[in-house]
Amino acid sequence: MLTDVPEQTDSPTRTVGLWARVAALLVLVVALVLGSAVGNDRWWPIGPMVMFAFGVNPDGQVRSLGIEADTVDGRRVVVPLGAGGIGLERAEIEGQETRILAEPKRLQAVAVAASRSLSNPPGYRVIYLVDTVQQLRGGAAHGKPQRVVLATWQVVDPHDPKDLS
Repeated sequence: MLTDVPEQTDSPTRTVGLWARVAALLVLVVALVLGSAVGNDRWWPIGPMVMFAFGVNPDGQVRSLGIEADTVDGRRVVVPLGAGGIGLERAEIEGQETRILAEPKRLQAVAVAASRSLSNPPGYRVIYLVDTVQQLRGGAAHGKPQRVVLATWQVVDPHDPKDLS
């Protein structure tokens, strides 16, 4: 059995809701245009993320910062970044690059984060800020990547590192 559905009319509530959505959309569009025109990474998600906003010369280089460490048992390891590692993302390291270069003691925070975040912390004796440089040719990797140590820090008390900040 079919019933008649009453015809919908424009009620004041529907009209106000429609205009509220239109106004919200206009505010968002204006914010995105302004963020793209004059914004920086601090404006994210309204402003651009600079790390994704540049092109790479197909015959240039790709650079990638990372952290390596010498453990108390003499091994050189790549420090696991991100949520499954020490909790610091590579982008955070990249954002702090100039500060780390000026004050390598900031790398102590990596040893502290490892001792707090990893289930079986390896005990870092020395921590390195490493730039991996990959040469491109025709947009593809060419040759072996080159690792350049930019900063080095001797960890204070590798078995129980303390925050120096």
